[in-house]
Amino acid sequence: MKKMKKAVPLLVASLVSASVVLSGCGDSKEQNASNQKPANDTQQNAAATTNNNAAANSTTENTKPELAPYKLKMVVPAGAVPKDLKLVNDEISKYLQDKINATFELDVIDWGSWQDKVNLKFASSEQFDLLQTMNWDNFGTKIQQGNIIDLTDLIEKDAPDLKNIINPALLEGSKVNGRSYGIPINKELASQAGVMLRKDLVDKYKIDITQIKKVEDLEPIYQMIKDKEPGVVPLYLNKDTSVDWIFNPMNFEDLGDASPGSVVRGANDFKVVSSIESPQVKSELDLARKWFLAGYVNKDAATAADVSGALKAGKAFSYVQQLKPGKDAEDSLASGVQWVQVELTKPIVRTADTTGSMTSISRTSKDPDRAMMFLNLLYTDKYLVNLIAFGIEGKHFVKKSDNIIDFPDGVDANSSGYVLNGAWMFGNQFNDYLWANENPNKWDNFKKFNESAEKASVLGFVFNPEPVKNEIAAFNNAKKEFEPALFSGTVDPNDFLPKYINKLKSIGVDKIIAEKQKQLDEWVKANNK
Repeated sequence: MKKMKKAVPLLVASLVSASVVLSGCGDSKEQNASNQKPANDTQQNAAATTNNNAAANSTTENTKPELAPYKLKMVVPAGAVPKDLKLVNDEISKYLQDKINATFELDVIDWGSWQDKVNLKFASSEQFDLLQTMNWDNFGTKIQQGNIIDLTDLIEKDAPDLKNIINPALLEGSKVNGRSYGIPINKELASQAGVMLRKDLVDKYKIDITQIKKVEDLEPIYQMIKDKEPGVVPLYLNKDTSVDWIFNPMNFEDLGDASPGSVVRGANDFKVVSSIESPQVKSELDLARKWFLAGYVNKDAATAADVSGALKAGKAFSYVQQLKPGKDAEDSLASGVQWVQVELTKPIVRTADTTGSMTSISRTSKDPDRAMMFLNLLYTDKYLVNLIAFGIEGKHFVKKSDNIIDFPDGVDANSSGYVLNGAWMFGNQFNDYLWANENPNKWDNFKKFNESAEKASVLGFVFNPEPVKNEIAAFNNAKKEFEPALFSGTVDPNDFLPKYINKLKSIGVDKIIAEKQKQLDEWVKANNK
């Protein structure tokens, strides 16, 4: 089954904003909230007042005289490599030399090549220090293979501020067998699914988005767009996105990873099922096929690497998206096209939501302590997190007020030299500047969004894939072979779905389900569920 990606990476690869992770060491000390430039950056957002005050009142150890110079390398995905990446890396390096005697390189990999290139880095034992990790991106496999290291003791030693900053539910929910292998980004906790619609066409045809309550309500709107807007695809998908992003959280609670085995949402019986064999998924695939044949979906949906180019070029009316308060403003800024969001599921907090965006330390790092020191700064130092997320003040953004930024005159998202759209991958997002088109109450809305969310019945359960790692590896290969065509509607599910199910049976999907059931039963008993 396809899983929602916390930042909608592969879908709007070059369209989002985001955040990543932690550290500290030494004899001389300084206040975390001070020594930042410019001075007015010490203002904190209301939604994070308690946590940020805690960080401001704590101290981070600065550079020890005996700290040798070191180059930190951090690997992250993005829609495209920003042309001014070296300029930003140089600016970060200047800043870090005074802090932890380190220089810095952000290594940006396009989403279409992300998994292959990261795997190649590990296979060749390339030296790098930090990388973006996500539960759906073989996080468990990276742990099993020893490619990312246990951070638990390093946090205590080099990043004492983290526990006062990161939402406890995120920090605890991201642990595997009680140990930390990834530091979660401090941001929204809940998840919600829906679609983005092009605002100009919504206005042109007077579409009442308040009447869109379920996926099927989009069908007459898509037909109208197809009839009246030649050259515009009603629903733009790629090989990693589909309406399953909406249907899956409506119907199932995943068990913290992307391998087969979920529980039915609302059943409260803790029975693990193979969702691909369920009537819910068959119905969803039938709808996808219907829409594909009707011409609502782009013909290359099963093979397209991302959709950012189509969105920016005005060739798409809608795309599926994981939502949060203000997500439409983020995507509008990133793409240069105005979007409005339509929520189609209720907010929910699942274990996967606590591990949707993390930073881990590579086994090939030559100085894990220095990497953790950097991460501690990334969560406590407002200047640093905004520099890596948004670039250089005066060149890539200008300040409208202490906490509000915009592009410089004559510059937009398409012409700027640094639009990473990755604030969701870096540190404490409650320290991020807000763009001029965003709601100034965004961080308060995040807090309310988190508080309003339903908690999944299996929240806190973390599956250990080690006993079935071979079967999961085989599943990942089968998934790449079958799911893009199935979930985009490119092939007939009446023919293709049985073949996929038979393939899964042959590689041991039932063994994965049984192992998940065993571990879940133990968790239910231990937690008096």
